[in-house]
Amino acid sequence: MSDGLRRALPWVALACGLLAIVGIVSLSFWRVELVTDTGETLASIEESLEPLTILQPTSIDDARLQHAIQEVADAPHLATLWLLEPHGEVVLSTGATAQSFAQGIAQHQSQMELQLVLLALPDDALSQEQQTLLHVASAIQREGEHNDIYRHIVRRIRAPDGSVVALIGIAYEISPDEVGAGWKALILVSLVGLVGYWLALPTWTWLDARKRGERPWPWAIFVLLGNLMALLAYLLARVPRQPQTD
Repeated sequence: MSDGLRRALPWVALACGLLAIVGIVSLSFWRVELVTDTGETLASIEESLEPLTILQPTSIDDARLQHAIQEVADAPHLATLWLLEPHGEVVLSTGATAQSFAQGIAQHQSQMELQLVLLALPDDALSQEQQTLLHVASAIQREGEHNDIYRHIVRRIRAPDGSVVALIGIAYEISPDEVGAGWKALILVSLVGLVGYWLALPTWTWLDARKRGERPWPWAIFVLLGNLMALLAYLLARVPRQPQTD
């Protein structure tokens, strides 16, 4: 049994290694599509925001505005929505990355790089509204873990007299392609292949070392940690098998 397993394990390692490579390469190509900005999702988000541009609420507490915001929050490809006071204080945040900027004022949450840039400018270089817009844009991008698959926009909501009654910030998906079952299946296939490959080598080493009278556990642990390079070291260092005599 052990001899048969020892002969089969190199082929198992090869098959699992190829499986992991195919899975990882497929994920890489798929990921390229997920981070390719075709403009399709932005157009969809802008279309969802269009009713807000003609709504002209009287205040940020206007019931019509609150209803419209809830509809926008359900728009396709929208990941996170923030509703803010004109001076940058968050009134509402909902969605995948909302926790990074769930409360507070944009000026306090924006990235340090932007704050240093603004400090370097003359006091009259930008209006207060322009500075607030920059702070809001920076704050909603602060959650950088998923910024490779998200883009961000900030828009004004104006009252009938043209004054700004609210700001809306949105994180939206770059690509219309969704991370569905296929993506998860490829991740699972890659992990299974990688684990199978990684464990097959030390298992084979353990069986081979035991058959040759070597110390199997130290060699197996060595190959488990060092993988292919450690296996090559074992193959060079192992005791040659003595030819059988009649």
